[in-house]
Amino acid sequence: MVNEVIHLANDNCEVTVWSLGAAVNDIRVPDRQGRLESVVLGYSCVGDRLEGRSYLGEVVGPFGNRLAGARFALDGVEHELEANDRGQSLHSGSDGFHRQTWQVRDRARDRVQLALDWPDGRSGFPGPLEVELEYLLEGLTLSHRLTVRAARPALVNPLAHPYFNLSGRLGPVGDHDLQIQAQSYLPVDDRLIPLPEAPQPVAGTGLDLRQPRRLGQLELATDPQLRACGGLDHAFVLDRRPDDGPSPAAVLYHAGSGRRLVVETDYPALQVYTGQGLDESEIAHPPGRPGPGCGVALETEGFPDAPNRPDFPSVVVRPGQTWRRTTRWAFSVD
Repeated sequence: MVNEVIHLANDNCEVTVWSLGAAVNDIRVPDRQGRLESVVLGYSCVGDRLEGRSYLGEVVGPFGNRLAGARFALDGVEHELEANDRGQSLHSGSDGFHRQTWQVRDRARDRVQLALDWPDGRSGFPGPLEVELEYLLEGLTLSHRLTVRAARPALVNPLAHPYFNLSGRLGPVGDHDLQIQAQSYLPVDDRLIPLPEAPQPVAGTGLDLRQPRRLGQLELATDPQLRACGGLDHAFVLDRRPDDGPSPAAVLYHAGSGRRLVVETDYPALQVYTGQGLDESEIAHPPGRPGPGCGVALETEGFPDAPNRPDFPSVVVRPGQTWRRTTRWAFSVD
């Protein structure tokens, strides 16, 4: 498998993108002393990525997150998928966008354009799809812009899956503060599928992150949703109108390094996963000891299981429509 490695850089930031999985394999930004260090989890070689189970920095799709029972119906036609997560479909199975080698169409010092032709029927999903992706580096901000066109009605919910650790060292992210612009979230059952009563208000729960909260101080023992998941693995409904452009969704802050990350997006939801299942020894950077909780994933997305929930925003794209989404990761230093 041929993997092209693309380096983006300016005076303040360095980014490494792989054509395998269109993955952001590294982002290096300064701390308050000016030290340039890695702040996302990544691999050192293709073999480790192919063996990996955690989607480090990869673009997953065509449908990111979970689909209940590994199936869905579209226009009256049932589609069966690979059940790769306790009977559910997670991130479109083992041969989704994250396992494809994307075509590098154009590159410069501050940007790269990638493309993927997704055939009809792969992994059980309708197609074909034309997928375009641009990464653009401006100062300390990396933008991720996705465009999808469908030749027939299709599900479209691709998402980027970076894990952040702003300390510049592998270790628990419990010393990070997280704030999310969301009044409600999607509680889940033991399959991590949204409950029938979702969404629900965050007020009065351990998932109220409207003000900054230390991740290591979440009420794992007392909140039933956090206890069942061993931490956060939930979608938050972002406070934004459907026609808004990218707007702030979350702020992650690490006091020790002074690094701050603002996630801006025009997706309707944000999945937050505090990495309690991370156990891969192959994680190469940041330096340190990999293990559970060594990174937090902030996945901008459509609602999980949306095709099976008519009350959720649609993720169907039809011929003649163009689906576009933008996410920006804006770093700064106190």
